[in-house]
Amino acid sequence: MNEAASGQSTRLRLQRLAKGALFVGIAAGYTLLLALALVLHGWKPALLALFFVIVGQFFRHIAGEADRIGWRLDAERDDETPEAQADSDTRTYQKRMLWLFAGLAQLPNVALVAQATLLAGAESAAVTAGFLLAIEVLYLTVRRLNRQTAFREASYGFRDRGPLTGGPTPIDASRERREAEVERKLAELRKMAEDGRISQRAYEKACDRHRVRVVMAKDET
Repeated sequence: MNEAASGQSTRLRLQRLAKGALFVGIAAGYTLLLALALVLHGWKPALLALFFVIVGQFFRHIAGEADRIGWRLDAERDDETPEAQADSDTRTYQKRMLWLFAGLAQLPNVALVAQATLLAGAESAAVTAGFLLAIEVLYLTVRRLNRQTAFREASYGFRDRGPLTGGPTPIDASRERREAEVERKLAELRKMAEDGRISQRAYEKACDRHRVRVVMAKDET
């Protein structure tokens, strides 16, 4: 049992390192693209390209948060509970948000290709599109790793070796303890609701409050 847990922990660390490497590759791709725009076309086109990239990252961040919420809804869904229909409606809304902002994140890519076409013709546009396609493939790989690692943060290998910390294990263990405590409290509240000691509305409000605390704690780590 301990060996299995150790193997899972090692796999998680490797996946987090892989995410860090992918983010480095994404940053390198955008930096190279912007540097080429600066060298070949001057600072004004490069500044406009930087604006497109930043806008795309905002949309992508929102899409990533929507994806994380969807993953958590899937993990918490229980078709036998009275909240099943509400969860289904929320999941539908979450999917719409995900598709909307994932689509909006592609608009800056279209703008970058159009800019390259206007500045240097079809050949430059093809090169730009190739760069952006490679970056999108990296983002898709990050999304897959996000779900495999329960949306844990990426690791770049520095904090893991820092003199003032033992790496990600204490942080992950602390987070897991918080989540376990929340799950225990939710189970107690569920039993109280089933026994009629609290109303269903009070139970739902308490569940929402505890889940918000978990999300806030994750954002602080």
